[in-house]
Amino acid sequence: MKTWIIIAIYWSVAVGATYCIRAYNDKKNRLKIAAFKAFGITTTSSLWKRIGTHASIVFLVPLLMPVIIIVFLIDKSLKHNKMKKKMKTETEPQEVKKYVAKMEENLPNDIFTQASKVMMDALIFGTFDSFESLLDDKVETVLYRLKTIKGKTDVLAYWWDWRKRFVTTKKVTNFNVVVSRYYSHACLRIEEVQLIMFQIEDGKIVTIVSLPERLTSPYSDDNMLNYPLEYARIKRYLAPLGESVDKDGNPMPLTDRMPCLDCGMESQDLKWYSIRIPDWSYNRWQIGQVSICPQCGRIVEYKEVKTEESDDEKDVPIEGSKYSDKGNAFSEYAEKMYSEDCVSFLENAMDDEVVPELREVVRKAFADNLIPQPSEIKVEEGYRFEVTMPSNEGSGDITHIRIVDEEGNATETLTDHLVVNATEMGVWQLYLLENYHTVLPTVWHGGYNRCEYIFKESDVDDIMPLKYHDLTALIKQKKLLPFVEVSKEDEDSYVAFVDCTYWNNWKGLARERVTYKIKSGSVVSKTRNEEILFQFHCGVWY
Repeated sequence: MKTWIIIAIYWSVAVGATYCIRAYNDKKNRLKIAAFKAFGITTTSSLWKRIGTHASIVFLVPLLMPVIIIVFLIDKSLKHNKMKKKMKTETEPQEVKKYVAKMEENLPNDIFTQASKVMMDALIFGTFDSFESLLDDKVETVLYRLKTIKGKTDVLAYWWDWRKRFVTTKKVTNFNVVVSRYYSHACLRIEEVQLIMFQIEDGKIVTIVSLPERLTSPYSDDNMLNYPLEYARIKRYLAPLGESVDKDGNPMPLTDRMPCLDCGMESQDLKWYSIRIPDWSYNRWQIGQVSICPQCGRIVEYKEVKTEESDDEKDVPIEGSKYSDKGNAFSEYAEKMYSEDCVSFLENAMDDEVVPELREVVRKAFADNLIPQPSEIKVEEGYRFEVTMPSNEGSGDITHIRIVDEEGNATETLTDHLVVNATEMGVWQLYLLENYHTVLPTVWHGGYNRCEYIFKESDVDDIMPLKYHDLTALIKQKKLLPFVEVSKEDEDSYVAFVDCTYWNNWKGLARERVTYKIKSGSVVSKTRNEEILFQFHCGVWY
């Protein structure tokens, strides 16, 4: 029964009882007559009757508060116990194989990863005890642009009901614990479209936010798994927000939106601005809204409203480099090998007006100077590098670099008949050689392989989709500049790995690790792993 109904009944009974007592006292009886005669009272004034009646009502008022508190606690306890009993009786063992539950590699070992894992298990298996133990008594669930649910009991009831509607019916079967670089900690990803993010204080979850992974379109900067925008780099594009609207221009309130998960400030208390920022191609303006936490100074939410064509691209201000020119020895060599002059050397040879004979001279000259000197790698005697230009036939092609014998027969892999000094620079040169095709000319579908490598910090400023994002966390984590390490296993046998970050318009910002095993100067095996640091898709399909 609702608490307010019980209170209303109590108040009605109290007032009714008072007037019943008054009516009873108005009757003539021997006890009343004897009492009045003993004290010399002949009659009772109407004023006394009124005062006495209301005095009794006032006397009952202080009793009302304890009753309200007791009834509220009993009602809350009964509701909580009823829900827990319902959870236990309705929980059915689920076949785990029907669900996909994954943990991203290299997750930080912290409370956010634990909370994400515990909530994933609760939604799949229906066992909410561990999840409940992590909730603060005043926990809130913010359903993006819908409503906010407050209190542990109601939050548990919501997620239990959500599980019944979506998980047990198999509408939702994919769960992943992933890192959101927006806040640099783990969150729960559902069906690759929905995110569950947390604010945690003193080991307890105080806020759960359920929101789309992308707040608007797949090609805008509002992916909540990516790095946030940086205030210092977008402040020139900000203006006071007159009215909050959605992408169709309809009014949209600022409540029940993304709160600051650092300090807990609610969305309506954040500073809101309209923003007009150039898109990744500098061809259009992105019109959106952004909220900034006045306490933390960070961008909390960016949401694109619409995109309009720019009348003049020159009106778009171009910022200078925000990040330093810091690099290292590997950066210097890579920039020499992957220089624009080297790349344009071959690109010019692809011009249709270049005669075949001259194109062959350019191709051979490039192959002869493929590796800048001094070099830590070389081909065995009797073999040489050969460069094949991309073909215009078929669905597309890339520039091919091969090792061929004196008769022009190519080896199966680029590392066959290649001698590598097992040094850091030698392994780095090997890596650059194997990836050379990603910066050389391509045709049609071959363009999917194009990469822009991050050899120094300021290189990110040449990549428009990254230009306005805060990547300082990435720099602090040492995930930007190239890194090489070589260790000796046994006699003339080495294990080496290369970490390198690059940009691809169909992946985003990625950092790959290539591990080589080298024995007696020959590469005997190679493995490759990749981590996407910033998700992006340019929206173009060849």
